[in-house]
Amino acid sequence: MATKTYDGNCLCGGVAWQIQGEPFTYVICHCVNCKKSGGGPFQANAFFKPQNVNVIKGKDLVKDYVDGDTKSGNAITRSFCSNCGSSLFISPAAGGITIVHSANIKGSEAWVPRKEFFGHDKCNWLGEIKFQPKKVAIVGML
Repeated sequence: MATKTYDGNCLCGGVAWQIQGEPFTYVICHCVNCKKSGGGPFQANAFFKPQNVNVIKGKDLVKDYVDGDTKSGNAITRSFCSNCGSSLFISPAAGGITIVHSANIKGSEAWVPRKEFFGHDKCNWLGEIKFQPKKVAIVGML
């Protein structure tokens, strides 16, 4: 079976990328920094292995901001388009993960979040979010 490929781009189209495969997790983040960088009440973040995210256009437009003032205490790099300001990627300092702002991925509307981060910072007017059900393995069942 072929691996699904997703296309993504920023608002102006100056930066474009392709992603191989499904996210290994998909979360809603309510931290203040994600809300500020995404310009909304939360940010929907899709987690991929870095080697599965390939910028195919506009690498020169991608700029980085090192966000050292995080609730986790760990610095992250937030990448954005220098032309339109779109939030693109988040890379933890520890490496091994590329987090993509899912609003910029074609086809991400079908994904269902698995959990939320920093729920204590959730806007009080937001209702309950329906998460992907947890898979339960039953030993001995086929």
